[in-house]
Amino acid sequence: MDEVLIIQDSPSVNAMLKFRLEAEGFLVESAETGEEGIDKARKGHYHLVLLDYKLPGMNGDQVCRILKKESHTKGTPIVLISAQDEDKLGRLTKEAGADGYIGLPLDGKTLAERIKGFLKKRRES
Repeated sequence: MDEVLIIQDSPSVNAMLKFRLEAEGFLVESAETGEEGIDKARKGHYHLVLLDYKLPGMNGDQVCRILKKESHTKGTPIVLISAQDEDKLGRLTKEAGADGYIGLPLDGKTLAERIKGFLKKRRES
């Protein structure tokens, strides 16, 4: 079973994402700050990290850069999630070194399909 870490500062968005992903068979943990997310990523073994770009304090691009430099987490796909427009989100993803992005809002099936696509791509590489 694939394990996903959500790093998102909104408790309601975290709950919604967690509910939708668990309904699709994922094991899900969440964190509400960049620092908490980094700590959980260091201690856990996640197959994918969903990372909000706009976090209080340490923002998403900083979190992404840290996780991509560490031996334990550098191979874990990091996917930015945000309600930013597609062009801006694509640019932010590239600048942060993330593996991709998902624009919000998305329905549960589409979200799960996108995540499965990122996981499949990781397994094939």
